[in-house]
Formats: sequence, C-alpha cells, structure tokens
Amino acid sequence: MTVTFVLEADPKTVETAHDRAFWPVLVPSVLPALAMVVVGGIGLTRPALGWDEHATWSAAERTPAQIVDFAGTMDGVIAPYYLFLHFWSAAFGDSVAMLRLPSLIAVVLGVGLVGELGRRLFGPGVGLAGALIVAAVPQVSRYAQEARAYGIAFFFAVLATLLLYVALGRPSWWRFAAYGTAVTLLGYTHMMGLLVLAGHAVAVAVRWWAGRDRRPAVRWPVTVAAAIALVSPLIRLGLSQRGTQLEWITPMDLHQVLIAPGVIFGAPTTGLLIIGLAFAARWHQPLLVGEMAALAAFPPVVLIAVSFVTSPLWVPRYALVVIVPLALLAAVALQRLRRRTVAALLLIVATGFETHQLVREPDAHGGMDFRRAAAIVAAGQQPGDGVVYGRIGTWSLRAGLDYELRHHPKPADVLLRRSAAEAGGLDGVECPELTCFDTARVWYVGARRAGDPMADMGDVLRAKFAAEYRRTGYWLLPLGTIATYERRTA
Repeated sequence: MTVTFVLEADPKTVETAHDRAFWPVLVPSVLPALAMVVVGGIGLTRPALGWDEHATWSAAERTPAQIVDFAGTMDGVIAPYYLFLHFWSAAFGDSVAMLRLPSLIAVVLGVGLVGELGRRLFGPGVGLAGALIVAAVPQVSRYAQEARAYGIAFFFAVLATLLLYVALGRPSWWRFAAYGTAVTLLGYTHMMGLLVLAGHAVAVAVRWWAGRDRRPAVRWPVTVAAAIALVSPLIRLGLSQRGTQLEWITPMDLHQVLIAPGVIFGAPTTGLLIIGLAFAARWHQPLLVGEMAALAAFPPVVLIAVSFVTSPLWVPRYALVVIVPLALLAAVALQRLRRRTVAALLLIVATGFETHQLVREPDAHGGMDFRRAAAIVAAGQQPGDGVVYGRIGTWSLRAGLDYELRHHPKPADVLLRRSAAEAGGLDGVECPELTCFDTARVWYVGARRAGDPMADMGDVLRAKFAAEYRRTGYWLLPLGTIATYERRTA
C-alpha cells in the first residue's frame, strides 16, 4: 500500500514569493512613468501654442484630403502625425491640453520603457534610476508638452531599442518583425528618428564580432531594409522638400558642436552632470557599456557630420532620444555610490529646476504669447473691425490669433483671399498689393524684434497706414506688437 502526501503551500508564502518576483519587474517602469505623469502634467497648458504648434493645429483642422494635399507642398514627413491629430481632435477637441496630450502620453510610456530597457540590460536598480533621470531632464518634459511629433517619436525610438535587445537576446524572426514594426512607425512619426539606427547597427555588429550569435547579423539588415522600404515614400517626399522645409536651420559651425550637449538636455549643467556620470560607468560587460555609448553618440554625430558636408540639418530635438542611453550609463555609475544615489538624483533635479520653470512660461513655445494677444483683441474689438498681420511668420501670426479666437468673434482678415487649407499650403493667399482694404478700424498683429517694434509691418502696409489711418492703440508684448488704426476723417 502506497501512501501519497500532498503538501499545500502556505498562501502567505506564495504571495510573498510572487511579490518578490513581481515588483522588481514592475517598479523600474511604473514608478518613473508615474513621475513623468506628474512632471509632464505640471504646467501642461500654461504656455500658449507656439509657432510650430500653430502649424499642427492648422493642419489638423483640415480634412484628410486637404492634409494629403498639404503634404505635397511641405511637412510631408509628418503628414501621418497631422492625420492622427485630425482624428484625435475630432474625438477629444482641440483645446491646448487635448492637442498636447498625445505627446505627454507617448513620453510617459517612453519613460516607462526606459525603465524596462535598463532592467533587462543592467538590473532593476539601474532601470529605475535611469528612467527617473530621463523624467528629470527639462527637454524631455518640454516635448512632452508640445503638440508636435517629437514626443511620439521619442516613444517609438525607445520601443525600437528595447525590441532590438529583446530580439538580440532571442533572435527569432517574430521578434525582429516586432522590432521592424517599431522602426517603421518611428519613420512614419518623424523621419529624423531613424538616426537611432546608427546606434542599433553598432549593437548588432558587437554581437557579431563577439561571436555570440550570427543570426542577428543577417536578420537585422533584412528587417531594417523592409522598414526603410515601407517608409521610403515619406523619405522621398522629405528629400524633395528639403530645400524649403529646412531653410530656417542655422548653418553648422564649431560653436553649435560645443554647445550641443547642453541644448540637447535643455539645461547645460544637467547635461554635463549626466554625461560626466555616463563617462564614469563601469560594468562587468564592457561591450554593453560600449553599445550604450554608441547609441548616445552616433545619432548626433551623424546629423552634425551631414550638416557640415551638405545643407544644415542639425536641430537638437532631432537627437532627443540620446538622453536615454546616457541616463542609463549615468545610472550604472550611480550604482557604485549606493546610498548616495538618491542625493545624486536630487542634484540632477535641482540643476534642471530653473529650466523646468522657463519651459513653462506663457511664451516658452516660440513667438508671442498669443493667448494674451487674443485677449487684447477680444476686449477691444468693435463690430466691423479688420485685422492685418506682419510680414515675417505671417502664417503663424494668422493661425495663432485664429486659434485663440476660434470660439469667439474676431476681426475680418481683410488681406486674405484664400485660406491656407484652400491654398494647400501653410499660409493663405493674400491680395498681392496689400492695400486692398478700406476698413474703418484695423488691428495690426506682428512680430517684434530688436529696434523698431513696427518693423514687421513692411514698407507697403506702413505707407498705407501712414497716409490713410491714425494709430489709436498700441501694445508691446514679448516678441509681439499689437496696434489699432482708425481711418482719418476728412
């Protein structure tokens, strides 16, 4: 006779073991993501929509057909983002919060993925500290609060990097397909995000050189080639629009190279502190540290080199994702400090605190404070008023006032003949002579630079106002000028 004993585990013991396995996986991702919700949510709507955000709203409010038509003229590489915002705002509205919320959600998820990437590569402590460092960087929260594609591109760049390391660990075609999907979505979000592939290539080459597994050396190029093929229509469109799309970028010089670390992070002291810690990183797998260094260095180096050789392309926000590997390397270095890690994290937060405040100022997103400008116009306008705009950045001046007064009466746009949506461009079509109005009372809204606050009016409008009108109101804003003119009586 055989007797079998069945032993039941104590439920408390099982729960404790489960918790011990569960929390090291969860905390490195969830805690920094929650921190990013707080950091990104503070002051989300305080800055008025800036220059670029006006383009987002202007494009998103058009029909899908008009967005496609607009893509043939300019901003073709981010037309998918405009289409997404079109349907998003149709569902949730076009308030400042709703326009910026997709970027905030994307960055929150991206910070969570940073924690998971660090956990997989270096352990839970590094993942947690690295992701918290990313959440503390002013420039990350800056683009978490902007209605542009950069926050979403940040998410897909981190996701692609995480999926690459998942595929390198167990290189099945399915895992590389998931990686390729993330790369494709990154390319369709913002083409410059594909710069991360330069660092990915190094990670694959290191695996091949170390002789750990030869399969990624074949599967990665095939996957990337397929992703690039899928993105190629946008790449061709971007290349065809390069002359007009990027003409505003400053020519590359040594000064921009030297200040690059500071402007990428948004706060030079914060950037130098994190980079300094990254240089101090030591790990029992030195090749992994080298891979992180390549992920941090190659995207900006490639972009800067191309900017020296061809027309300028260097825009620091295009390299935003390099903050991630630098933060993880800094977290590796912090592991050696042990009990001083919290103090080091607080120091990073403190060095960026002032910049966090600055990027939440009302006019922090570029251009004048259009919310204040619209309030001035709304309070002082009278029935029958017209409005004309300055000659520099006319499209943004027009879109800025239109946005802020979209739910309120506004002066008639006396120079406009075809809207931007109808014209298929960023700006509308004005009457060519700029003197085609005879309105009794006219508002002027223009940019303000050093010197004459009315210089943006241009010679033609200045001459007409001088001959036919008298100025009756005048307001100076940071980067903006508002004035009212009334027709002279005989």
